[in-house]
Amino acid sequence: MDIFLTDINKKSSFAGNSFTYFERLHFKKDFKKVFKSGLKFENNKIKIFVYDRNDGHTTRRLGVVTSKKLGTAVKRNKIKRRLREIFRSIKGSLKPGLDLIFIQKIEVLNYSSLKKSIVDLFDKYGFIAIKIISNK
Repeated sequence: MDIFLTDINKKSSFAGNSFTYFERLHFKKDFKKVFKSGLKFENNKIKIFVYDRNDGHTTRRLGVVTSKKLGTAVKRNKIKRRLREIFRSIKGSLKPGLDLIFIQKIEVLNYSSLKKSIVDLFDKYGFIAIKIISNK
């Protein structure tokens, strides 16, 4: 019984890098606000909408939109998982209080090239607060 209690009280090593409920855009009104009032920038692989909430909260939130043009549900879900993982891995270096929406334009087979293009866009438009050092 003591082992069980100790395991519950341990903090996960992924606690700071997880993608929690509060880091997702859930409601239609939030998506509309980002689309209407946010900045849009894109390259040939992805379109990103960024809205700075300025409400005092430091949480960065993400919404992912995929079109049926990208393929079957299996492919679209894989794309969404990749985009969420990229956000999860770079969110600590983004400015606090941002709402983001990622819309992938084409199917990209290479995770590292997709991550590089997203990081380059954020860096180009000044949304990176801390320089990202990638080992990939």
